[in-house]
Amino acid sequence: MTEYKLDKSLGHLASRFSRMVLRRFNAVLQQNAMPITSEQYSLLVQLWDSNGLPQGMLAEKTAKDKTTMARLAAGLEERGLIVRLPSPSDARERLLYLTDRGKELIDRATALARGILEEAQRGIDAAELESCRDVLRRACANLSK
Repeated sequence: MTEYKLDKSLGHLASRFSRMVLRRFNAVLQQNAMPITSEQYSLLVQLWDSNGLPQGMLAEKTAKDKTTMARLAAGLEERGLIVRLPSPSDARERLLYLTDRGKELIDRATALARGILEEAQRGIDAAELESCRDVLRRACANLSK
């Protein structure tokens, strides 16, 4: 029987790191009176990169189901951080756009996120970090096939 050690499991370690970062990020967002969660932040970041994405594509990019994406988008729209507009090519499809308020908030939230990541990466050199990113990207790609 093959021995299984959690401290050697890429999945366990990646998941644990992710949970720790998200827990810290949610706490910091709350401490700074930011009206979003880490889950909503991930949607806003996608829009920052590609404003005007269809809601369904955002669901794919953030690994959320369509119902969860609709709920997240509705909450952000209620706060005035995004707008959802009908697609010119298909009125059933909604395109999501950051508002000016959303852009301001994403700048502030990103500064908080960077602080947490700097803390997490302390004492790890740039080459090791890039190697870690590369391994995680390749592992994700392997599972996307």
